[in-house]
Amino acid sequence: MNRGTRRMSGIAAWCGLLCALWLGGCSGSEPVEAAPEPGTARAAEGFSRQGTVLAGRNHSLALRSDGTVWSWGGNTFGQLGNGTTRARPFPVRVWRLFDIRALGAGELHSLALKSDGTVWSWGNNLNGQLGDGTTTSRPVPVPVPGLANAVAIAAGFSHSLVLKSDGTVWAWGNNATGQLGDGTTTRRVSPVQVQGLTGVMAISAGNVHSLALTADGRVWSWGGNADGQLGTGDLTGRTLPAMLPGPTGLTSVSGGGSHTVALKVDGTVWTWGKNDEGQLGLGSTAVTLVPTQIPALSGVEAVVGGGQHTVALKGDGTVWAWGSNARSQLGDGGMLQRLSPVQVPGLTQVRGVSAGGGQHSVAVKASGEVWAWGSNTDGQVGDGTYLMKSVPVATRAWLERVEASGGQYHSLAVKADGAAWSWGGNTYAQLGDGTTVSRWAPLKVTLPGLPLVGSVAAGGLHSVVLREDGTVWAWGSNTYGSIGDGTTTARFLPVQVHGGLVATAVATGFRHALALKADGTVWAWGSNSIGQLGDGTGLNRTVPTRIPGLLNIVSLAAGEAHSLALKSDGTVWTWGHNSTSWMELDPEEPTGMGLLSPMQVLGLSDVVGVSGGNSHSLALKADGTVWAWGNNDYGQLGDGTVASRMTPAPVVGLSGVVAVSANGMYSTALTADGTVWTWGYNGSGQLSGGSGPARSLPAQVPGLSTVRSLVAGGSHALVVKDDGTLWSWGYNYSGQIGDGVTDRKASPVPSLILRSRGVAAASQVALGLTPDGRVQAWGMNVWGQLGDGSIITRPEPIEVSGLTGMLAVSMAYNHALALKSDGTAWAWGSNSNGALGDGTRTQRNTPVQVLSTVRFLSVSTGAAHSMALAEDGTVWAWGGNGYGEVGDGTQTLRSQPVQVVGLTQVMAIAAGNSFSLALRADGTVWGWGHNAYGQLGINSTTARSLPAQVLGLTGVTAIGAGNGHSLALKSDGTVWGWGNNAYGNLGDNTTVNKLTPVQTKVLTGVVSLSAGVQHNLAITVGGLVWAWGRNDQGQLGDGVPSTSKLLPARVSPLGTAVAVSAGGDHSHAILADRSVWSWGSSTYGQLGTGLSLIRAAPVQVW
Repeated sequence: MNRGTRRMSGIAAWCGLLCALWLGGCSGSEPVEAAPEPGTARAAEGFSRQGTVLAGRNHSLALRSDGTVWSWGGNTFGQLGNGTTRARPFPVRVWRLFDIRALGAGELHSLALKSDGTVWSWGNNLNGQLGDGTTTSRPVPVPVPGLANAVAIAAGFSHSLVLKSDGTVWAWGNNATGQLGDGTTTRRVSPVQVQGLTGVMAISAGNVHSLALTADGRVWSWGGNADGQLGTGDLTGRTLPAMLPGPTGLTSVSGGGSHTVALKVDGTVWTWGKNDEGQLGLGSTAVTLVPTQIPALSGVEAVVGGGQHTVALKGDGTVWAWGSNARSQLGDGGMLQRLSPVQVPGLTQVRGVSAGGGQHSVAVKASGEVWAWGSNTDGQVGDGTYLMKSVPVATRAWLERVEASGGQYHSLAVKADGAAWSWGGNTYAQLGDGTTVSRWAPLKVTLPGLPLVGSVAAGGLHSVVLREDGTVWAWGSNTYGSIGDGTTTARFLPVQVHGGLVATAVATGFRHALALKADGTVWAWGSNSIGQLGDGTGLNRTVPTRIPGLLNIVSLAAGEAHSLALKSDGTVWTWGHNSTSWMELDPEEPTGMGLLSPMQVLGLSDVVGVSGGNSHSLALKADGTVWAWGNNDYGQLGDGTVASRMTPAPVVGLSGVVAVSANGMYSTALTADGTVWTWGYNGSGQLSGGSGPARSLPAQVPGLSTVRSLVAGGSHALVVKDDGTLWSWGYNYSGQIGDGVTDRKASPVPSLILRSRGVAAASQVALGLTPDGRVQAWGMNVWGQLGDGSIITRPEPIEVSGLTGMLAVSMAYNHALALKSDGTAWAWGSNSNGALGDGTRTQRNTPVQVLSTVRFLSVSTGAAHSMALAEDGTVWAWGGNGYGEVGDGTQTLRSQPVQVVGLTQVMAIAAGNSFSLALRADGTVWGWGHNAYGQLGINSTTARSLPAQVLGLTGVTAIGAGNGHSLALKSDGTVWGWGNNAYGNLGDNTTVNKLTPVQTKVLTGVVSLSAGVQHNLAITVGGLVWAWGRNDQGQLGDGVPSTSKLLPARVSPLGTAVAVSAGGDHSHAILADRSVWSWGSSTYGQLGTGLSLIRAAPVQVW
């Protein structure tokens, strides 16, 4: 509670009051000059800070020299004023408040006085103590209606007082004991005037009593008096003020829980009221009903009454305390009650003190440092813990804290102990561990010196952290000066940003960084290609540069190439990219400049938070609504449309929001109940639930609760829960999720697929055929290629809708085919090129029948076309035909099957990327379509729209078609290949393309083969599996990912294989027991093991 003020003579008091009448600038019961910045000569001279820190029951308030208010501790009723009801063990900025001159801390509510004479209140309001005409508690400050010309404020247990410039006192809230002084015991939810008081110069409030000090140095008291706290010599309560007969010459008065303390002009302290814990400091526990001087205590400058203890500040900067010490609130290292004042050890140069209504105490030094001690059950000491402190400890720094941050490919987080951790992509040394090795689990960042990290910011390819001493450190890519160290040299380890920058907040864009100083100025460095540094130029800056004309800033945010700043008055300013057009990621040469200098965003006021994405921005208002503007191609503005706009408008259906975060082309919001909501682009699963369609309206992330902070990364999201655990979901290509689980397996692992008699793989997707003829699918599903009626990516097998009695399956990147026992073919997925053969070009998320009266024996899918082998040995094709791959002698797209010209007696088919192969009964192979790599085997690179025989190849029993290469298995068990050989696809120990077939080396006794996009699989006699070609994702299954293997090598031990299928960057094998094993990349869940690059639901990081 705010129960004390510094010493002041009556003459000085009246001068202050007159000053207040003219200027409206006061704090507590007297005018307070703007406090000097820490470390200045004026601060060192002992400038008083009394009243700039206050202790409530279990929360603390502090007034910074810039007029902003900071709070920490208990928050059950929103008394911290940051929009939530979650406790905070370190300082957080109170929303909406600026130009504040005085504070009031009640038991569970808070007050602030602005320099314009208005009063703001927040927290518990069950007794109307907020004075807003209601009994609704408020987690955000609201103005007390009808109050003007206030010069001092005071908060009691559940009532509030205001002193006006005319010397009158006004009160509201609980009045059960008459503490409002209006002659009644009626609760008041709006201010009423205290009767019979004029010429008042200071006020104070206890639990159920109130006090006023007049210019003649006399005390007036009213309210509850069960313990003699009114000092009238009796125990009779009063509903109207009464003047104490003595003493006189008082300069300040403070109401404790049920006792009162007063300071005389001579520096002596007088006390009266309840004394069961020795809180009167008289050497005993005897109740005193009239003011009594504390013996041997002099030179006091300020004194404050707490719940059951008292704290005094002497003129020499030492602190003294007495009374209850049950929670070490006396700060003497013990828990013994003290009946007389004892010095609080270790505290010097103190210029302000306060005693809490609970059991803690706070002090502020001349330097501006805040120290606290005692009970810490709700974090009210502010040291980042919830452990009781028996001696004073410094509170954590007053910073705009960010607990976790997501860059394009990496993540950063800071733990409660102030240590920074990093994980994910590290190609540009953005993890700060001295290497460029990506990390799939968090790695502690080593920073020089002792200061803790208070905030982290992950840029596109660099990292920035703010330490509690205000210094800024950075590492990673520095081509554009993003590190801010005066160079363009990449930094593999953290370095300090140039110039001794001392900041209170940091933010990063893709290639630039921002810092906010305590004086409200903003500094920027890095890329300025589109004006994102706001300095009026387009020049890159390698050291921090002040943004001209930008003052009174309290919060920052950086989009990819634009910046946002929030002023203390609730307005938003922006600079850099300023268009509804999508901003190309990491633009080398951006098209045109944006705003070179800050400009106010019109139509926005009362904003308390901002965030920027690729080309859109979010603003959080004090009323809990979210407003958005900019690009809306994917619904990231959350208004139910995809219409972009530059004028802010509310996000539909969201209320009670306490934090927002935007990145890329999606948005996130945290509501007061701890739930998270997302909207916008979802191609990488960043909205949760796996990759899928964009959403233009917010939807709740399922299964996620008790979240206290969130951040949107490039394509993944991070949240911190109340218990301190970190959770993440979305894209995990470089390990940025941080759960330690890679999205690839370099050795075979069992899949979750049911026993299978067939499997088909393509890039990022696969199909399985069950023994009873059903089809299962897993992996990417952007085009509905899983056939389950959705476009949701699935890392675990799901049944394709409506298919039974199937004999064979074939899978392409974006569409699929299945052959039924009745000879009909069924297709689903992308159909932009007519590859589904249903006579349309309409995408199908569930199977449709291919339009044909021909009975088919087998099917095969190419990149954009499809093939089927008929019972009569003819071949039919449909779909894309840009290279003649349909084989009808034209390049005309076909949306339903047409017969391939000139082919009969065919026994096998294979479709590649825009080319086709057929194996005839005579053992010859024929090809047509695309031929840039020689994949048709005709000793040229000329495309063919009609079949041509592959040269020099006979005795073939099986064929395979890859992305740009072809394979054939001969009856003698040898394998032959031709076409693209960039990764050793042909297995001839070279990387030279071949226009005619060459024999694959090493292999003999081959019985089966499969050609993937850039790698191949084969089974030899005895069921051994071999692989060759590209291996960057471990798709060769030899246990060690590498660029490629030019010769076939054994796949790590498997059981006896009966079938294999090579996809884009993954592989499958069916063993003799019909179990399916998989290896390689599982970016979209294509291994079918449940593992996916995308985390569809939040996973715990720590």
